[in-house]
Amino acid sequence: MLAEITGMGQGSISIELQMLPRKGETVKIMYGPDAQLEGEVVAINHYINQHANQHKVQIQVRPFNYLITA
Repeated sequence: MLAEITGMGQGSISIELQMLPRKGETVKIMYGPDAQLEGEVVAINHYINQHANQHKVQIQVRPFNYLITA
């Protein structure tokens, strides 16, 4: 399921997930060879359009650790 991760302050990340985290859980996302985001899930929003057969998920994270090395 395609999910958009927001709350990073630098845009968003789109990522394919097999299961969704719950509100309050901690996630660690490696989104580049030298970049990762770790934070708490503060909100999960679903957009479902039955007529167009669409389901979009937006996960808002409150970051507590960024690691970007270049």
